[in-house]
Amino acid sequence: MINKNSPIPVYYQLKEDIEQKINNGFWKVGQCIDSERELSESYGVSRMTIRQALGELVNEGILVREKGKGTFVCEPKLKQKDIMSFSSIIEKMGMKLDNKVIEFKVIDTPATMEDVFPFEHLYKINRMRIVDGESIANEVVYIPCDYCGYLDEKMLEGSLFSILKNFGYDIDYSESSLQGVLPNDEYRELFNINYDVPFLRNISRNIDKYGKVIFIEDAIYRSDKYILEVNISRREGRIR
Repeated sequence: MINKNSPIPVYYQLKEDIEQKINNGFWKVGQCIDSERELSESYGVSRMTIRQALGELVNEGILVREKGKGTFVCEPKLKQKDIMSFSSIIEKMGMKLDNKVIEFKVIDTPATMEDVFPFEHLYKINRMRIVDGESIANEVVYIPCDYCGYLDEKMLEGSLFSILKNFGYDIDYSESSLQGVLPNDEYRELFNINYDVPFLRNISRNIDKYGKVIFIEDAIYRSDKYILEVNISRREGRIR
């Protein structure tokens, strides 16, 4: 219920209440929610307040407005804003994750990575991330064999972060390069889709608290199923 005497803004209370109703199944995916007029009457607040609350939910990808039709509940998207393993994100959302290993082999360290990894050999790990039966991401990881010791495909069906933790490595932060990728036949086949959807490519260096790059990842995500939130802060520079 809305408490107009609360220090929490009314629009925010309203947003939270609507989101909770969606999570509880009051409005289901693809269903049109009540109109602004109906919501205004049922909650006893102005339509401007309703519009502000709905706007927040649209910006978060929970609702979508269709002109002349109404406001509809979106299919849930995977959302990542902190350093967290993909497996942990899926577990937190209560969804089922399958990791399909496409390629796993030892390779000579590419010349482009020699400055980062001063080792002779790397593991190359190519996996599809399948969530509730849908292919959401393709991740190719390069990690020095010296960091991991023995690995096999069965181990890679689980969380790579957990594997690394067992070897004594914790990822503290990542340095990422993001770009949009247009769909092509290769991606349509890889993700098993017969329609066009834009993809997000994220090339990242994943680093521990000592500043050591533990692995490099080249990942492709379906942008209709995955959101990566990036917080950018302004930092003052200093000349020495």
